[in-house]
Amino acid sequence: MEYKVKAAYLYNFTKFITWPAKTSPTFNICIIGNDPFGHLLDPLETKTVQDKPIKLIRYDSAKQARDCDIAYFDNPDQRPEQAMAGVLTVGSLKTALTVSSQPFFAESGGMIGFVLDDAKVKLHINLKALKKNGLSVSAKLIEVATLVEGGEVE
Repeated sequence: MEYKVKAAYLYNFTKFITWPAKTSPTFNICIIGNDPFGHLLDPLETKTVQDKPIKLIRYDSAKQARDCDIAYFDNPDQRPEQAMAGVLTVGSLKTALTVSSQPFFAESGGMIGFVLDDAKVKLHINLKALKKNGLSVSAKLIEVATLVEGGEVE
């Protein structure tokens, strides 16, 4: 159930985030590293974003993900070392530990982090990271999320 909700969010982000103009013929949603979704994302390839067909791409590392519009990281250890201009970085942690040496994805420089709270998927949004990478976010998405500040990925 958790990944069904996350899959729906990945698609819905396309309605509430504005990307800089790109010449790519497809809108690329990339899964970096482990793919926890299985076939849950496959129906997205029948949809379009900004008049472009959605293409799902699976990569082993962030270094390969330069042509992505959305990059999802299931493992926080695989997040990019540097900011990826024009790419929405989304990630999650397996558990929402209250005392953890590992900050949540958005608090550590990612743009949107999925956080499990009482078995519900919540959103943490790092507006500074979004704006720094040339993306803007709708107030409607901000209303359902927790805004966070976090370390910058340089």
